[in-house]
Amino acid sequence: MSDFTSYKKENEENMKKFYDTIADRYDHIFPLTPIQKNFFDEEIKGKNILDIGAATGKLAKYLIEKGLHVSSIDINERLIKKAAEKGISVMNVNMLDIDIFESFDTIINIGNTLPHLSNRKEILIFLKKAYKKLKDDGRLIIQIINFSRFTRQKDENGFLGTLPSIENEHVKFERYYFLNKDNNIIFRTILNGKHENKEVLLNIGYSELIKSLEKIGFRNIRIYGGFDKSAFNEEKSIPCVIIGDK
Repeated sequence: MSDFTSYKKENEENMKKFYDTIADRYDHIFPLTPIQKNFFDEEIKGKNILDIGAATGKLAKYLIEKGLHVSSIDINERLIKKAAEKGISVMNVNMLDIDIFESFDTIINIGNTLPHLSNRKEILIFLKKAYKKLKDDGRLIIQIINFSRFTRQKDENGFLGTLPSIENEHVKFERYYFLNKDNNIIFRTILNGKHENKEVLLNIGYSELIKSLEKIGFRNIRIYGGFDKSAFNEEKSIPCVIIGDK
């Protein structure tokens, strides 16, 4: 087994453990907000939607209730089971395998799902497949974390900073970023003060993504600092939302 294969397998196991741990509390950690609903009301094109990294199916449920046809995929079985409890069918399909589907009007890849791919080659493969699977004038919506905001503040121990803690009556979720020797992001979390997990995320920047989208053929590319469509600021914005049309 090659070093890369061993690394990939280990990180996949860490990712599974992470999502298994938070599955029961996922909707309390990442609820679908009114701002997100408004964003998708405005930005989704057409009726045929692919939701990648659908998790517990909260966005899919909202869109289906609005009369859209939604195909949902994820690779974590516990999240898929939570979606089923909502009556939402989420297929266990990797985002690199979307060529098994027919075409879509809108493809959604949010929740910082894209950096879970292993390398830039896989990112490019996904973007090309997404372009191919979009109908003419179709739309791709991506949301990632703006890692550039964090890497610029790295200290001597590789610590990059924290994401805002999520705390409510149901959960406390702490999130920390570190930079590893491969210049990728170690994402460390603590759930309710006791459940610790970590996984490695690909350190992909917004500018790289935009260049790849342009090269593939996407047009009318827009970038926002969140689902509220605030202006993106490389030094200040935490989320990064990118929209591109075919």
